[in-house]
Amino acid sequence: MKSVIMAIDEVSPDNQLRCSMHTRPSPHCSGPVVAVVTFDDAGGKDNHWNVCRWWLTNHPDAVAFQGQ
Repeated sequence: MKSVIMAIDEVSPDNQLRCSMHTRPSPHCSGPVVAVVTFDDAGGKDNHWNVCRWWLTNHPDAVAFQGQ
């Protein structure tokens, strides 16, 4: 089952969070964390990803969620 975004919450730019997507093979995801994405999927509830600006503005699901 595909992950479904439930919420996107922006975080303070001076946070100490590490981008969750750094473990993925994305050379573009290297900036500071700008938001925490909460998603729901078959693996559990209330899962969170720390994401950078690139992911937030380029991932199709994030773009679609923000356009709602």
